[in-house]
Amino acid sequence: MNLTALALVLLLLHLLVCLLLWRMVRRGLLDAQGYFLPFMLLIPFWGPICVLLLTTRNALTDRAVTPPDLEKLRINEELFRSILVESHEARETTVPLEEALIVNSAEQRRKLIFSVLNDDPMQYYDLLQQARMNEDSEVVHYAATAMAQISKQADLTLQRHEADYAAKPNDPEVLAAYSRYLGEYLDSGLVQGRAAEIQQRQLIRLLKQQLTAGLDFRLGCRLAQAYLAMQEYDEAERVLEKLTAQWPQREEPWLLRLRSAADRKDGDALRKTIRNIQEQDVYLSAKGRETLRFWQNEKEGDDRV
Repeated sequence: MNLTALALVLLLLHLLVCLLLWRMVRRGLLDAQGYFLPFMLLIPFWGPICVLLLTTRNALTDRAVTPPDLEKLRINEELFRSILVESHEARETTVPLEEALIVNSAEQRRKLIFSVLNDDPMQYYDLLQQARMNEDSEVVHYAATAMAQISKQADLTLQRHEADYAAKPNDPEVLAAYSRYLGEYLDSGLVQGRAAEIQQRQLIRLLKQQLTAGLDFRLGCRLAQAYLAMQEYDEAERVLEKLTAQWPQREEPWLLRLRSAADRKDGDALRKTIRNIQEQDVYLSAKGRETLRFWQNEKEGDDRV
């Protein structure tokens, strides 16, 4: 056999060994990384041997730390180092934002307003309203400027939703996004008076359009709240009766019925609603139990009188 034939036989044997090792890797019998395979294939004889030795070593040493593992450790270390822990001194000097506006020095009040503006002004809209009445003229200026910017941004967002709805009035996603934002817009207190009444009417129309597909608990509660805001108590009661009939153990519609009876100054309706809550074994949250106790105390006081 000449050298050419011998080399060909050895090459075929090498390819056969590589194929066998590759099949073992695919079946999970051999723990080798994918980037080892070209090395194994392109280096006859020594390539497969090195791969076998490396995988054997990893198996015997329970997979010693490899560069990817080290990289993961390095990333985790940087992540934990980046976590800022509030110091004990900072906790001791922390006070509620409302108190800071009243008690702290002018410099601290200004720092507080700047921190609010840099964070999320919309989240602190009520605080900004308080700050607008502050004795510090600079604080008042910043608060008024921030409120004007918030109002402008909210109006632009509302206009965008109105335009989307005008273009696609029957699109469920557009309708849902518009009604959700309009509810948040009204709850924020950014709009008052006649403008708020117009937007509340629009919200009622949007919610009724959404409910044409069937009664939905969340949308039904929002519609009842909108009716109560407009002092349309008969409409609110019709919605709440359906909600309490279909979901008798959910607290939200029952609490809204308490609010409706209190707004109408209807003692009989208030007592009936309290009795129904107790008889239906309505699951009440801590806030719900507090509300119920309040109206029970009011009712007992009225009965004594």
